[in-house]
This record gives sequence, C-alpha cells and structure tokens, in this order.
Amino acid sequence: MKKYITLAALLAAGTTFANAETPTVVWDLDFESDGVAIKVADGVATNLGTGVGSNGLISGGAITLNNNSFSFTQTAGNLSYADEFSLVVTVALGASQPGNWPAIFGLGETNDWCWKPSFYVATGKFNLDKDGFGGVVDETNKAVGNIDYTLPEEGYGVPVTISLVSNGAGKISLYVGGAEAGYTTITSAAEYGSNKLIKNFTFGARNGGGNKSNIKLYDATFYSGIVVPEPSAFGMLAGLGALALVASRRRRK
Repeated sequence: MKKYITLAALLAAGTTFANAETPTVVWDLDFESDGVAIKVADGVATNLGTGVGSNGLISGGAITLNNNSFSFTQTAGNLSYADEFSLVVTVALGASQPGNWPAIFGLGETNDWCWKPSFYVATGKFNLDKDGFGGVVDETNKAVGNIDYTLPEEGYGVPVTISLVSNGAGKISLYVGGAEAGYTTITSAAEYGSNKLIKNFTFGARNGGGNKSNIKLYDATFYSGIVVPEPSAFGMLAGLGALALVASRRRRK
C-alpha cells in the first residue's frame, strides 16, 4: 500500500506553500507479470513498452534496470516547472556501472532539460542534479543528500521511496524515505515558465538515456500538487542505526 503525506497534512503541520492546490494523480505506473500497467488521467503516454517485457526484466512487481533505462513520453498534459507537482517512485538500489553518473530517474521536458536524483556509492549520499539548465540554478542550494543508504555486497538494497517535488515557485525538493534530502532553486523565471511542459520520464537514467544506474523500479506516480512519502521503514531503521552508533561510541568513552 502506498502511504503518502498529502498537501492537506503538510498544511496542518504548519508547512506553507505558494498557490497550494489539492493533489491529483496524472498517471500511475505499476509492473505486473505480463508487463506494464499505467493509469493515465491527463494526457496520452506513448512508446510505453521501450525496453520492457521482452527479456524477463519484470518480476515480483518490479522492473530490473541493470544500467539500462525505461522511458515514455506524455504527449498531452499541461504541467510545467511553474506548477506544483510531485513524482514519487519506489526503487531498490544496486551498484552502478563504473563511469556512469548514477541517475535514478530523469524528469524532463521537450528540450531535454531535466532533474535527475542520483545515488553515489562512493559517498553513500543522494544528490539532486540538473541537466541542461546551464547557469540558472542556484548552486548554493544544490541538494547533497543527508540521507545515508548502504548497498549490500551483492544484489539490491531495501526499497526506498523517493519523491521529487516542486512548490511552483522555483524551488524543487528531493525527499528520500519521507525526509528532505536537499533542494535547489531555479533563479530564472523563464526556465520554469508555463511554456516548459513536462513531457519525458526516464527511469534508471537521465532524460535521453545517459547517466545510468542499477535499480529495481516498483512503481511511479506523477501528481499535480504536492505529495511527500511518509517516513519509511528504511528511514526509521536508518535513524535507529544512527542512535545505536551514538550509544556505542558513548559506551566506548
């Protein structure tokens, strides 16, 4: 069951957002034994079968993207970076191929600009990278994730829910397991104007197919409005692990 904190809950907690709107589902993507299941509420998805279903990549309700990518295009719809939106995905992470920037997914538009949440094994951190925005991003706010995630020696780590959220005022935030891992601010209004419609979605890589990573994608949902995943068991376990480490260090002193 998907558990998210909706805009109403965030407002009740005292969080404020500009031009707050009620979140609605634009499309909802799931994987079944016989392929991809997608519910589209706004617009039409095309080339949905790219790289899927032909070689046993789908099993256990997930698609395995071993340094490969899965993408589709929404040919209609009117969401842009000037709107409030959320893209929420549930993935399990594996080690990335050497030499690749390990983008978990790319959220783009027709000119290949995109945001790409990534996980770097070397640092054990999540990052929010940009591609194609040039110098219009406030680099002082670039997300360098504060959420630790340890990969196993073999296979994939436990699934974690990752959310990329825009507040419609030039700020884009990255949430991991319900906690904000960082944010970045677009400083040029022209770059998130209403004419920059979000059309392209690529999983396991950035928009365009590069910067690949190794993930199992369980589901993905694109919302009009702000939706943040509730703190996950992963996040709770990570917090308990940190507390245990602190207690252990104190005992050693």
